Amino acid sequence: MYKGLNERPVKNKAQTMRKLINGVAEVFRTDGYAGLGVNKVAKIAGVNKKLIYRYFRSFNNLVEAYVVETDYWMQFAENMRQLTVPKDLEDTKRLISNVLKNQFLYFHRDKEMQELILWELSSDSELMRSIHRTREAMGQQFLELTDPYLNNADINFRAVAALIVGGIYYTILHTRYNGGMFSDLDLSTDSGREDILNAIDQVIDMVFDRSLSENN
Repeated sequence: MYKGLNERPVKNKAQTMRKLINGVAEVFRTDGYAGLGVNKVAKIAGVNKKLIYRYFRSFNNLVEAYVVETDYWMQFAENMRQLTVPKDLEDTKRLISNVLKNQFLYFHRDKEMQELILWELSSDSELMRSIHRTREAMGQQFLELTDPYLNNADINFRAVAALIVGGIYYTILHTRYNGGMFSDLDLSTDSGREDILNAIDQVIDMVFDRSLSENN
């Protein structure tokens, strides 16, 4: 036990780790990634900053623990382990569409996730590069679901998914800073967001329908 700390490590470790992760979240909400710092997070958490290194080994590991809880694709990778494997083409189409539509809705409402992507896009951070590589590896499980149906088609679904995911990030971040309108759609309205969700369904349908026509 560190001198002057009135904590029992085993008993309070989980509670203290949660306070620290919540402290990172609070900084993201109020100051964005630029405001992150050991002293600030520890102060918000109400714990001695030495406990960051005691329980997480480094500040980067603490931030990474927060990211794993916040990032949509990290959460999806965890859920993948519990999903029933789609039994046919229609099941696969709906799963793919739902995952992408849920990503759009999640990213639209979650300002912390938006800050994470802004950090990834605008900084030279080895931590964010590492998180990106982990996200890519986890996303591979999602992309592989399409292989039995699209392997023999003249369609690269990974390229399609890249455009959809990249479009989700860009349109939401753009409208966050420049108003709700994008490509004549008002994403601040239910109807505008519904138009995006319908478009995702239509793109996925077109990709799989084209594959079916090529294989028949």
